[in-house]
Parts: sequence; structure tokens; C-alpha cells
Amino acid sequence: MRTLNIRLPAMRCVAEALLDLFPIGADISEIGTDQKPCLFVSWRTSGMASHPGNIAWGVHYRFEAEALGLFDLAADPAQQQFCERVRDMSRHLKFDYADPDAVSLLIVDVPAELLRLSMEEAG
Repeated sequence: MRTLNIRLPAMRCVAEALLDLFPIGADISEIGTDQKPCLFVSWRTSGMASHPGNIAWGVHYRFEAEALGLFDLAADPAQQQFCERVRDMSRHLKFDYADPDAVSLLIVDVPAELLRLSMEEAG
């Protein structure tokens, strides 16, 4: 398993849930300020520099501050369900390595409502 340099439990849980969705060489890091921490997944496709597939790729996960605070209050089943919901949001991301006009940076906003729903369903 990769080393994850992530302090916040909510982001660590999400990062672990996302690992297999991205290439093995992808870096997963906590970025941002203490007030607005984010998770960033980045990797580079191989190939010649002039080839359209040689691009740096990234996914920026922006957490609503309340979601990170609620995570610590949630029971384990709700925490796991929250991480799975973020994973489900990530399954729909499209990376078209052959398209020279592909968008190589995607942003995923993670609202607090996602955790509230997980807490309600977990009871």
C-alpha cells in the first residue's frame, strides 16, 4: 500500500477508498490550508512529450469544512458509507488519454450533506 501523508481522518478514509480507482503511480496528498484542506490525486501518463497522451492529470477533492468536522462525530458505519459515496462520485470521472483536448484537471466538491445522509442511513 502507498504511504499517505494525510492528517485528517476523513480525508485518509476517502483516500484509502479511492486508491484502486487511479493508476498505481498516482500521488495522493493533502493540500490547502488548515481552514480549507483538500485532497489532491495526481499522476502523469507516459509517452513522448509531443504525444497527446503525455499529460499531467489530477483530481482535486474540495471538502466542505462541515463535512470534515462531522466525520469525527460519525459512527464507523457512517464514516465508511461517506467514503464509499465519494468513491461513487469518482467512478464517473472520465480520463481520455488519447484526446489532445482532454480536461486533465477535474474538481470534485464533497458537500457536508453527503456525510449527513450517511449518518442518517447508518442510524
